[in-house]
Amino acid sequence: MAYKYLTEDIIQKIDEYRNKFPYKEQAIIPSLHEILEKYRDIPEKSLEELAEYLKVPLNHIEGIVSFYDMFRFKKNARHHIRICRNLPCHLANYQSLLEKIKELTNADVGKSSADGRWYIELVECIGSCAIAPAFLIDNDLYDGSNLTDEELKKILEKYK
Repeated sequence: MAYKYLTEDIIQKIDEYRNKFPYKEQAIIPSLHEILEKYRDIPEKSLEELAEYLKVPLNHIEGIVSFYDMFRFKKNARHHIRICRNLPCHLANYQSLLEKIKELTNADVGKSSADGRWYIELVECIGSCAIAPAFLIDNDLYDGSNLTDEELKKILEKYK
């Protein structure tokens, strides 16, 4: 069957995941990451295609997409900044990092910048407590501890 959203390159990756894991359900999350990377969002019809291809119930995939905040149905901006606000990052003053990022990107939490370049989101955990306050730009992890304003500007400039 021909798919609109599951392109040949995505199907190839899905097949790699299916062969890597003992249960087909384990391929869902990495497959969703492939879709997200290609389209910058999760087209709703792609969920139906993925469910059909993996032969899993559609509501199982929908439950995963609605549970994890990294998956989204609409394009927010070209670059997605996620800042951890969990306890270690809170104690490491993520708020200061957030304010600097807001100032440098002209974006606010939950909103895209006017130029459509940046979207900022606060998340509960990105699993990098050792470098608190940790943040992600797209899929790139950054150490927010002892980060100068100049270093932060250089990081953001890489995403022009």
